[in-house]
Amino acid sequence: PDGKIVYDTRAYSTLPDRQLVSIDLQTKFKGRIPLSQASEASFDDSGKTIYFVRPAYHGNVTKRYKGGTAHQIWKYTNGTVEAIKLTTDYAGESHHPMWFEGRVYFLTDKDGTMNVWSIKEDGSDAQQHTQHQGFDVRYADLHNGNIVYQLGADIWHYSIEKAASNKINITLA
Repeated sequence: PDGKIVYDTRAYSTLPDRQLVSIDLQTKFKGRIPLSQASEASFDDSGKTIYFVRPAYHGNVTKRYKGGTAHQIWKYTNGTVEAIKLTTDYAGESHHPMWFEGRVYFLTDKDGTMNVWSIKEDGSDAQQHTQHQGFDVRYADLHNGNIVYQLGADIWHYSIEKAASNKINITLA
């Protein structure tokens, strides 16, 4: 919310331990966010709470993976002692957290196919928003209540306000 860009990198670690770093576009100052093995960050409007994925990207692309290195959604608020895991009800992949108006939207294969879901800021009230089958939802991004994502070779749009998704028709000249 303060206009900084946040990215993850291994540049500050001698181990394979990705770190989130913010960069101020005006001053070029870089600052580490004190979270180990974190990636895919999204802040709430206050900028004090960050939703992220742990463990960070590990190169595993196994579909429907469940286990100790599955991505999970975590929350950290400045001033608290520890981050807390929000996706505690499913041992499989949950990633791409996107905060919007009190909910965290994310991708998970909880229903057997990677789809868009959301939870409240405390991890409760899981809701499924897309119902795709066959192809997984990938590369989601949220802006002003609109989630755009890849599904197979197509680009789709999900409107949070309308609770509806549709394929974006792209015509090449």
